[in-house]
Amino acid sequence: MSDLLSVYPLKILFCSFCFNDTATTEIYTLSLHDALPISLYVREMFSSISHRYDLLNRLLSLGRDRYWRSFAVSQLSSMDGGLYLDIATGTADVAMEIAKSGSINTRVIGVDFSEKMIELGIRKIKKCGFEDRIKLGFADAQALPFSDGFFDAAIVAFGIRNLSDFLTGIKEMRRVVKVGGKVVILEFTIPANHICRGVYYLYFRRLLPLIGGIISGKRYAYKYLPESVMEFPDQEGLKRMMEDVSLKDVRYYNLTFGIVAVHVGVR
Repeated sequence: MSDLLSVYPLKILFCSFCFNDTATTEIYTLSLHDALPISLYVREMFSSISHRYDLLNRLLSLGRDRYWRSFAVSQLSSMDGGLYLDIATGTADVAMEIAKSGSINTRVIGVDFSEKMIELGIRKIKKCGFEDRIKLGFADAQALPFSDGFFDAAIVAFGIRNLSDFLTGIKEMRRVVKVGGKVVILEFTIPANHICRGVYYLYFRRLLPLIGGIISGKRYAYKYLPESVMEFPDQEGLKRMMEDVSLKDVRYYNLTFGIVAVHVGVR
């Protein structure tokens, strides 16, 4: 079967996903008009900083973001083939990490709601030669356009807190994963140690918005980041949310003094 997947321009308002192997020949079409309401503010904010997004990720995390994503991807499974979903894929760093870590039979679908992020992700995928293994498209994480149990596992990195309804997003991740498949969430957290927390607050609330604003020209976007983290559930709170949607064996790993955590659950 020929490769039927095309990543359509946002103005067409449709996206389809298909790989040219018999295991994943279902076609899914989503009209953005039919999706749950998407926060225009968040979407436009990410689009406005897309041109400096990767640079600022490396700079503001002191390069640790690569390790965080690699660790999160390592929690998915053996990745000897299979189909994986990367939610809030952004510029496709996680999707490419999955492709690099898996076998030549590993396939990834990445979804996001930012046109400019998707465009950058497509360029990076082509540059790395992963066009036949990674497909990107537009979708709302709170209304995923896939049937139940379609993926071997699902992951979201630094995206779940940007949803208007965290619980719905987690429910959708669980729904589209096969029984026994994993749901992995990588997200910023607040360090438990009071000394680390003090340094973290100084950097996150003061320096990060300043540096991010200077480089991106959009200081408001880097004020949103710490504000959204402060409002997000802590590690135990997110663990309970995952358990509330019937994910099993939920556990989490604190990384880099607890400034980020990786949560893992099994459907």
